[in-house]
Amino acid sequence: MQKFALEFILHAQGTTGEAIQSSLAEFGDEVKVEDCLDSNGSAKNFKVNMLAVDPMVIFDVCSQFGRIKSAKIDEQKS
Repeated sequence: MQKFALEFILHAQGTTGEAIQSSLAEFGDEVKVEDCLDSNGSAKNFKVNMLAVDPMVIFDVCSQFGRIKSAKIDEQKS
């Protein structure tokens, strides 16, 4: 099964990295969520790295938390 490496910034208020990671864990592997401040150091952003079969499912789940600001998707070599 083809997997994709996802890296993106999620702008979200009123949640934690642990809550985001927990929600994404069932849809992918190697889920890492880190706090990440914006350029002026005030907004709550999270940097997410993970492997997933269907990136759109991941983005749908993340839309419940906030807005994806940037995304990078790479095919994983078998």
